[in-house]
Amino acid sequence: MGCPSKDLGADAVDDRADTGRAAELADGERAITMNKAYEIVLAGIERAFLDGSLTLGDRLPGERSLAERFDVSRSSVREAIRILDAVGLIRSAVGSGPGAGSVIVSEPAVGLSRALKLHVSARHIVPADVLTTRVVLESDAVASAAKAVAHDETGPNARTPGPSEVHLRRAGELLAEMRDPGIAKERFHDLDARFHRELCAAAGNPVTDIILASLSSSILDYVSAAAAATDDWSWVQAELTRQHAGLLDSILAGDADRARRECAAHIHWFATTTGIDAADR
Repeated sequence: MGCPSKDLGADAVDDRADTGRAAELADGERAITMNKAYEIVLAGIERAFLDGSLTLGDRLPGERSLAERFDVSRSSVREAIRILDAVGLIRSAVGSGPGAGSVIVSEPAVGLSRALKLHVSARHIVPADVLTTRVVLESDAVASAAKAVAHDETGPNARTPGPSEVHLRRAGELLAEMRDPGIAKERFHDLDARFHRELCAAAGNPVTDIILASLSSSILDYVSAAAAATDDWSWVQAELTRQHAGLLDSILAGDADRARRECAAHIHWFATTTGIDAADR
């Protein structure tokens, strides 16, 4: 059963704004000047998020309703909806049934991943810089996860595991599958990416988790190509698995300094071994 669309409220934006002129909305001491009609729609929807008129799971009003509400063309509404979809704020479905329309979701990694990947593809950002940023953020994340383990009063054998422990158990299960000597390269790298996401999620910082997932996704094609070109894959797989095991062990031991060092060394080793760190330099 579909959820009903929400009224954005009378104070969302200035109704008198139209397609051909700029509109200004005060936001505390900050004023935003909008020269494109779709920005009027985006500003109104943002205001609706802030005042609670729109929340997760709500359905946006239809194109005609939004066009009338903000006094813009339906093509401007469609442009605004495309932007919201691209940044991971809505999920759209075509048709006329109960599941049609645009529903508010929260998938920030989707938009960030798309933007980063496009800039990497256009060579505005090089993979080596992505890796450098990943080392900084992920090393801190695994150190935070280790600290959480060290300060967990319930211990690893608690009857009801906390979120961090759940993520670390999943990481262990992924590592066990990666040990299979007959595993395909594509499957191994999928498990590898999920393993790192679980370790970062164990730190309990969703912003860091989102950024790291986006960084990894942005250079996925480079990683896949590097793996395909690796001559002695069995040795690389064994070494990666060994490093993964050491990293997970350091977190489970609550050793933040060791986890930080092993994470940085692991990422640098893979980048150097596969040549990703030199890509497009």
